[in-house]
Amino acid sequence: MAAWEQYDDEHTDLDGWPYDQDAYDARQAEKDAALWRCFSPLREQAAALLGAAETSADHLAGKSGQARWSWQLDQLRGALERIGTAHNECEQLASDPYMSNEAVVTAVAARNRQASDALGDWLTHGRVVLEIHAATVRAGQAGIRLAARTPSAVTPASPARHR
Repeated sequence: MAAWEQYDDEHTDLDGWPYDQDAYDARQAEKDAALWRCFSPLREQAAALLGAAETSADHLAGKSGQARWSWQLDQLRGALERIGTAHNECEQLASDPYMSNEAVVTAVAARNRQASDALGDWLTHGRVVLEIHAATVRAGQAGIRLAARTPSAVTPASPARHR
């Protein structure tokens, strides 16, 4: 995001208009795709992670909890819903068997663009989950736990043995 902000500052005028709209749009699409890739490993577990953080924050309320946590968790919950909507719309479009590869690429770019602000919210407020976990552990309570999930991996072909 820092690289994007620097690019934005250097390639727009004082009113925020890009000097070269096509180059700016291409760079913004790259940023949006990078945000999606960074969040993808977390996306499937994000709802469970938020639920655990909300429960822990409720237990810490009045003790060592922060007043801002509830608001930040609400921001993350809303952002996650927007991310889910963008994902579902893209999946629905991409599942059309008559859709060309170019149309799929366009749908993915639209998903990334649609989810960009919500992903930015996760960048801004996502650290609250770690703060809540740390406070929970300091309070002597069980921290946030998620079920272990083994990634599905393709088993590589066994290499030929050398003698």
